[in-house]
Formats: sequence, C-alpha cells, structure tokens
Amino acid sequence: MAQHALTAPTPSSFSRTTRDARLGQLDDTSFDLLVIGAGITGAGIARDAAMRGLRVAMVDKGDLASGTSSASSKLVHGGLRYLEHRQFGLVFESVSERARLGELAPHLVRPLPFFFPVYRKRPRPVWQIALGLSIYEALALYRVPKRHQTLRGARAREAFPTMNPDGFDGGVVFWDCATDDARLTLATARAAHDAGAWVLPYTEVVEFVVHRARVGGAVVRDRFTGASHTLSARVVVNATGPWTDRTLGLRRQRSRLLRPTKGVHIVLPADRLPLGATITIPREDEHFVFAIPSGERVLVGTTDTDYDGDYDSVQATAEEVRSLLAALNGAFPGAHLGPDDVVGSWGGLRPLISPHGDHVDPMAVSREHHLVEDEDGLITIAGGKLTTYRLMSAEVVDRVARRLREDGMHVGRCPTAAVRLPGGDGIRWEGDALVTTGPGGRDADAELVERYGPDTARHLRQAHGGRWLDVVGRAAREPALGERIVPDLPYLWAEIDHAVHEELAVTLEDVLRRRTQIQIRARDQGASVAEAVAERMGGLLGWSDADRQAQLDHWAGCVAAQESWREDWSDADEDDGQQEPDG
Repeated sequence: MAQHALTAPTPSSFSRTTRDARLGQLDDTSFDLLVIGAGITGAGIARDAAMRGLRVAMVDKGDLASGTSSASSKLVHGGLRYLEHRQFGLVFESVSERARLGELAPHLVRPLPFFFPVYRKRPRPVWQIALGLSIYEALALYRVPKRHQTLRGARAREAFPTMNPDGFDGGVVFWDCATDDARLTLATARAAHDAGAWVLPYTEVVEFVVHRARVGGAVVRDRFTGASHTLSARVVVNATGPWTDRTLGLRRQRSRLLRPTKGVHIVLPADRLPLGATITIPREDEHFVFAIPSGERVLVGTTDTDYDGDYDSVQATAEEVRSLLAALNGAFPGAHLGPDDVVGSWGGLRPLISPHGDHVDPMAVSREHHLVEDEDGLITIAGGKLTTYRLMSAEVVDRVARRLREDGMHVGRCPTAAVRLPGGDGIRWEGDALVTTGPGGRDADAELVERYGPDTARHLRQAHGGRWLDVVGRAAREPALGERIVPDLPYLWAEIDHAVHEELAVTLEDVLRRRTQIQIRARDQGASVAEAVAERMGGLLGWSDADRQAQLDHWAGCVAAQESWREDWSDADEDDGQQEPDG
C-alpha cells in the first residue's frame, strides 16, 4: 500500500495527534479525576465521570485494553455456573447488564446459542441443568433472545452429530452473548473522549503526587519520548486489573489484595471444528472448556490456574494447549485435532480477589469486585467481570462524587444506562441478523454485501456498528482500501486508516492485535502483511524508517512469545491431544 499523508485532525480527534498535544499540556492542567488503567473498568469509569461533567484524565502504560480486557473469552454472560455457588446477586447483576449492554452496543454484543451437554448424568442430570436454566432466565426477567430447549436421546444426537456419543444423555440449548472485548473497551474509551475525558495510552505512572498525606495526582512518563509530566487531580482511582498490587506499591507496601489466575485460549479454523452453537465441555476436574464459533474461526478456552510469572507477557504453554486439545478431542472424537490446527492463541490474567488464600481452587475464587479507599485517599477497584463493568464503574464514580461533594462540588447521577456507545445508533438485531437502521437502511446493507461479500459486511457492522459507513467511505475515496488485508479474514485496508484517525491506534501491535484480531486469527499471525501494514501506518503517523523497523521488531517479538508453546511441543507429546472423553 502507498504511503498516505495524515491530514490535520480536529482538536478532538481520537488520534495520537490529540494524545501528544494533551500530554504537552498536562503540567498546566488540573483534573477532578485521574483514572489509572485503560482496560474495560478504567474506560467505564472515565466515561461515566466525564458524562457527569467531571474533568477526567485516563492513563495507561500500554494501549487501550492491552491487558485482561483483550484476553477474555469474549463473552458477555450471566455466569450460569455462579448459580451452583448460590451467587444469585452476581447472576442477577450479570444477566441484567447483559441485556443492558445489548441495548447500548448492539453491534458489539451479539446473541449466541450455547449447548450444555450431559454425559452419564454428569456434571448434573439433564433435568437439573434445565431447572438451573429456568432460574437463570427468571433472574434475567426473561430478557433473552430465546428460552432454553432441552434435548435428549436421538434429538440431541441429531442436533450435535459430531459430539462423542458414548454415554451422551443429551443436554440443554440456551442463549448468552459474545463480544469483541477489545473493541468494547475501545468504544467505551471513545465515549469517554467524546464526553471530554483526556485518554492517554502509553503514559505510565511512575510515582504518586502527595500533598499533606493525600494522593493528589501522579508523575507520568510518555513511553514514546521518555518525557515526564505532573498530572494533578483531586481524586485518583487505581483500575489497573492484575497490576493493582503493583500500582499500590508505588505508594507504600501493603498486603496482597489480588490472586491473579491465568486463562489461555486457542484459535482453530471453523472448517476443522464446525459448530452450530457454543459448546460447554465439562471436564473431570469440574472445570469447563468453551468452544465458541466466531466467523471463520473457533475460539477455545479457558484454563484457570494461579500465576506468578511476568504480568506483561502472559502466553499459552504447550501443556495448556495440549489440555484444551484433549478436551476437544474427547468431546469431538472424529475431529483428531492437533497442534498444527492451532492458528493462534492468547493468554491473560483475571484480577481476582480471594479472602481465603491460595489453597482455594481458582475456579472457586469469587468473581465479585472489591472497592477500597485508603487513608491517603487513593481509591482502588479490583476484581469483577467484563459483563458488569458499567455497574462497577458507576459505583466507583459515586464514591468519587461523594468525595468531591465534600469540597462543595455538585456531581450528578450516573447517566450511562441510557446512552448508547459509539456505533450503537443506526443498527439493530432482527432475528439472527444485524441490520442498518440509519442512512440507506436495508439498501445500504444490500450494497455492502454485494460489494464486499457477506462475511466482510457482517464484520463491518459488528465491529463498527452504525459507523461502518465511515470505514467504507474511505474505500470509496481510495479503492485500494476496499481490499482485504488477509485473503481469508474479513478486515479491510480502510480499517487501518480508520484505526489511526478515529481509534487512537499508535503502534503496529495496536492494529494487528486489538483494532483487528489478525495476530490471533491469521494462519501466519499476520507475518505476510505486517510490513505492508507498517508502511501504511508509517505514512499516516510520520514514522521514519527506523521507527517502522522498531515497530516490526516489537510486533515480531510479540508473535514469537505468542507462538513459543510450539517450541516445547515434543514429538513424544504428539498424540493429537487425544485422550479418553472427559464426559
């Protein structure tokens, strides 16, 4: 692709130009609230606070969603298994927010059928699973795409013919939702920006600013230039997920708050494991593996183990990949899946809190969140789950508002439940299809399908919602941008330009891993297109040859780490992952 000069942005453009300009003004600007951490919770807090009229800055040492918030199972769900632990309040919150997010971001929260199979009445008889789902749907006030359906005997085998028939009692089909976690975070951060927040990725907190024993801001460092700035704020919130304890350590030593656990996922071609629904695969250890259909790929996960390694580089191991393949081959014995079928993988950390210590099974550690306000005024939010991030954010901003009211400042109530996220307008679900209701409507949808094919049309609507016209408009002005970046994936070159101009993408990894998922979905992790993408981004962002090579080197290191599990896969281990069925 030819280089393309970056046009002068408007002052409020969501781009590196705005980020850099605002960093230069930090020393002379004061804020009501500093949010440390630009994952889904931090972005939610920044959006909520900015919409209430507060002056907000959000910083992160990496990209938006560069930690846990791009490494989840990419589900917005109520947490069916929490019923077993009688966490009814958590389930009610989750299913309520699942419905709410479906209204706020219909393009990013898509209904998805799940199948919960039962083998020899394990993990529970079919009737008990069905009863649990009746409770699950009642807690959701029946705001579900469809009610659950019980399948037994021949009906179950006909519906899921590739599943292991040995001891197969049947199961229950029910509905939850899937999402693109990184893009949900991006949309939330963009909404914060649109409401006036200063969103500053790649800006690392190196120490807290303290006035009279109270935290009043932070010294931050631009990770691109090395320049330091002092950011003053009346209230500071620590929303750094798995890095919570390390952030607290900048202020003082304290007991450990978190028990991070590691979750690993692998990506397979859909033609190697064709599925009509997400399959919940029960295992001998009472854990579950999800096989989630996602366009041309199937996402499989997750593991749940304690972790004490490098938080900034969480990768799958050969043992973890082998375990996931074994679960799949047990459930689908005709698949014969092996390491060569894995096209991508990712690992992440859950910022869980366990008051019971490390002896508890990681799966039993609560997914509820915890809000702490220290004597020095620092507010910390930890734990929780992606689905309930909006409620968690509102709780934090309510606490911030109480602090500010003590200083005589009026702060309104949470407005986020009624305002759609960027892209949420002009789009809606009709049955199993996401359709445009904005300019052009069905005619625009039909033209989109005719021009780019059904899978790219579906991707554009689901990734960008009602703003997909902005993306294809770039291709209309420069036809080469209407080509696919990778032949068997739906991403267009126009999305590179859109990511730089409108989505605050500033590195090659930002684009290949989070604005798109090329790095985990492409059969070569994007190696065949990385140089061309870097050339395009370099033209947009003014990179020198050295800058572009540095971006390629960093990205290559990320891919090498992502694929490192293959080096540990010895010939002795290559049994295609097949074991006796877990069911």
